Amino acid sequence: MIKGVDVGGSFVKVLWEDGRKEKHFIKDIKHHKEKFIEKLKGIIFSENPSGVGIAVAGFTSKEGKVYHSPNIKVLNGFDFREAFSDIGIPFVVGNDVSLGAFGEWFYDHRDKEVLLLIAVGTGLGSGLVVKGELFTGVCGSALELGHHIIEKDGELCNCGRKGCWEAYCSSYGIEREFKRLSGQELSDHAIAKLAEQGDENALKAIQRFKDYLSLGLMNSVHIFNPDCIVLGGGVIKTFRQFLEDIPERVKEISEDLPASCVEITFSKADEFMGARGALAYAKVNL
Repeated sequence: MIKGVDVGGSFVKVLWEDGRKEKHFIKDIKHHKEKFIEKLKGIIFSENPSGVGIAVAGFTSKEGKVYHSPNIKVLNGFDFREAFSDIGIPFVVGNDVSLGAFGEWFYDHRDKEVLLLIAVGTGLGSGLVVKGELFTGVCGSALELGHHIIEKDGELCNCGRKGCWEAYCSSYGIEREFKRLSGQELSDHAIAKLAEQGDENALKAIQRFKDYLSLGLMNSVHIFNPDCIVLGGGVIKTFRQFLEDIPERVKEISEDLPASCVEITFSKADEFMGARGALAYAKVNL
């Protein structure tokens, strides 16, 4: 039986072909490479699956090497195929949000010609499916929209550059802006709760997030001319009640022609979006 595995900065999530789900906490060892890899290996190949799809946050090549993972630094330079060549179980590896995009198309949007997934969580990732084919670029690193510069010399991003879309649209982007406004260090979940109570600083931080989210989505509409944009990820879920007007806002600021073609919607996959995409990709490619 095939399973999909999503390797994140806090959890490794598993979705089996029969619908079983697993969630493994790994944040406590994410800075200890040997422990992290050993734990990861055990999770990926436990119960001897017939095949595995592995979704990884970061710049991941088609051959399965992670060149740079801004939010899981122990995986920088890690080559899955080389490290796990002796296992004997077939597997495919890809960027988590690219595979998530394939899962969105495979399970929910097969009628769409050009589907773009934007996932906002610890970072911001994206994936593109064109006529049922995952677009990965030449090396596998396509669609790193989170690291396109949206503000010259802007906020510091976790990748080390300044002004990336992720620096504004991510959990740490919202937390940083709230701290600047209030002087308090709070999690994105705590900020959302304050916003529900009408806290002015929390609402201002969310508004800034929405402004940059809308701007980046407008850029995406103009660049890709998709017929479907799916929004997902933990931050989108946390602040969902404040984001209902995003589809309308993006269409209003976009050119009429591409705006008339696009549907902007929210993912139904919840936190297992990456694992579901990895599973779908493995089912098709193994």
